[in-house]
Amino acid sequence: MAIARKMAATLLERQTGSKGLPLASFAVEVDLNHDGFPEIFAYRLAPNCDGIQCGNFLFVLEGDSYHEVLGDIPGARLVPQDKIGLGAFKRNGFLDIQTDQITIGWDGTRYVDASTFPASSLDGATFMAACQASKSSAGDADGASADCQCQFNRMHVVGITQAELDIYSASLGENFEYPTGERDAAWQAVQKNAADAATGCAVASGKTQWPAAYFNHGDQPQQKLNFEAFLDACPAQDFILTNHRIGTPDRALGLCGCLAREVPTQGIGQEGLNLLAQYYRNEISDADLEAHDADALTFHDKASEACLSQFPAK
Repeated sequence: MAIARKMAATLLERQTGSKGLPLASFAVEVDLNHDGFPEIFAYRLAPNCDGIQCGNFLFVLEGDSYHEVLGDIPGARLVPQDKIGLGAFKRNGFLDIQTDQITIGWDGTRYVDASTFPASSLDGATFMAACQASKSSAGDADGASADCQCQFNRMHVVGITQAELDIYSASLGENFEYPTGERDAAWQAVQKNAADAATGCAVASGKTQWPAAYFNHGDQPQQKLNFEAFLDACPAQDFILTNHRIGTPDRALGLCGCLAREVPTQGIGQEGLNLLAQYYRNEISDADLEAHDADALTFHDKASEACLSQFPAK
């Protein structure tokens, strides 16, 4: 939360023009697309909030920049904190967000009112038969009808076409010939939507949770540290900004947030973190850093490798 709050303060200053976060404000990291790099949800408190420069904000790193993705939804800024949470289902790779009034879904670039998405009109007889037969053959007959109905209902909502549903239904049987060549990308998209519907139904029924992305963390427990100096220095460092995977201030901020999370799992404590901040400010050299802490650069480089290996593409 300390890392999220520091990152959110930077992003909110740009978004609203207001510096800092009032004491009752907060920020958290939440990985809405389960890629291992969390988005930043922030609540900025202000008296008589107008829903423009205060309230709920959600920042997603897409391409070169962090984008605020709630601003186009009427009333989303002002939803009370106890009336907003994550839904069980994904759309276009991101979890739905549920408020007391509406469901918010990802349209590929931002969150919108899910009721504005077109729904399909589907004949599900073939799918229901194939789904239940598949579950029975896998020894999962109990609750098969309800599970398959839930999946079918979700496929309506996410706009799967009848042709896509039919080919997916066929894939649940034996001797299915999987598409290749130019048809393969379209088939992969159908499979992904169907798999997300199935997982969402299992999550909604309490049978499972969405799997987190693999990330090569260190083996040390996270510590409660002061990340302010490190997160001030890191995004401004030339070797961060000029890395071919980074290249912009927002992507540098995202990487530095990851580094702040990861270096403690490699074994760096507050003294080591302070030394890294000095190193990023060019106040000490590699040799100086190693003289103070022989392991700091090794731990830092392991964290850097882990963060960069799965950093979102531009």
